[in-house]
Amino acid sequence: MKAERRRGEELEKTILDAAYQIIETYGYEEMTFQRVARQARTSRTVLYRWYETPVDLLHALVQYRSTQAMGGRMIDLFRDQGSLRADLLEVVGIYQRFFDAVGQKLLGAVMTEFNRNVERFRDWFEQAPNSNRRIMKIVEENAKRRGEINHDFTELQMRLPFDLLRFENVIRHRKITTAYLTRLVDEVLLPVFSRNGAAVNGQIAEQIKPTEGNE
Repeated sequence: MKAERRRGEELEKTILDAAYQIIETYGYEEMTFQRVARQARTSRTVLYRWYETPVDLLHALVQYRSTQAMGGRMIDLFRDQGSLRADLLEVVGIYQRFFDAVGQKLLGAVMTEFNRNVERFRDWFEQAPNSNRRIMKIVEENAKRRGEINHDFTELQMRLPFDLLRFENVIRHRKITTAYLTRLVDEVLLPVFSRNGAAVNGQIAEQIKPTEGNE
């Protein structure tokens, strides 16, 4: 039984590696079950046993590539770094490792399928913000415990690191360096998270509130 399970895992790895190589070399449109099966030296029957459609294979491939490179889920990889700045650097560093592992062409394939069938990808895309929010709550709790902040992060603040990196990687196709991540934290994220977002919003609202006679 144990040997059979190892063979199954080895075959699945071969299939996923074959699918990734096809996408990288020929593009996502060429990643058919027939082509993947031929490159992996197996049959389409085996592929259909595990994946109902190429979209299911694509989903498994993203998870495989990210887990293979990162060694686990983002929230399991995060560790307290001793300061708010260092924690933010850790968060963006881990998230960027995900993009580096998946690659531009595989990300493009995901966006192609998302545009074709939003409903099919809805659950998948809703899971990510929940996981990201949990990481940012840990960062918030760490900073409060150290006395660096005394406020809660807002929902928009907690989405910001991930939205910015997603934009740079998926839309702009920018090559993200360690220097860029450091600037992102020092110039954007640290000032945002160091301040009480709710209080700042209240101050802005007070400043723009119409005065009598100026409405």
